[in-house]
Amino acid sequence: MQSFESLPTVTVTRQTNVDTAALWRVLSDLAALPEWAPGINGAEVTSAASSGIGAVRRVDTAQFGPIEHNVTVWEPEARFAYETADSGPFSRTLTTYSVMPGDGGASVSVSLSFDIKPGAIEPDQAKAVLDKGLTATLQALELRARMHQAS
Repeated sequence: MQSFESLPTVTVTRQTNVDTAALWRVLSDLAALPEWAPGINGAEVTSAASSGIGAVRRVDTAQFGPIEHNVTVWEPEARFAYETADSGPFSRTLTTYSVMPGDGGASVSVSLSFDIKPGAIEPDQAKAVLDKGLTATLQALELRARMHQAS
């Protein structure tokens, strides 16, 4: 099996006017994903760990149905990643969120590496769809983080 580093990847970055702590509070609440992420109808942490490496959340997506996220990286207020298997046209994915402090706010990026099921979709088509979806996700994340920062 190929490593994720050799797979096609889409990365989107957004400069925000919120701090890293507010962004992290939103990202690290694994069960609250449907409160802000577009296309997510439900999320439930199914592991004993509610956060950190080894945590597992089951997500109900509008487009692909249920998907399991297995957290593989957890660096508080900096980065976390999760792997999925068998989600729509993808046989596996690795999604990584990174939060970086900056002047007047923080930037946040999301990278999604993917392996496509044979004959499911062309890589360039997948990249275009993912780029649009990840851009919307980061916009929604920033809006939710602004609410956390204000409270």
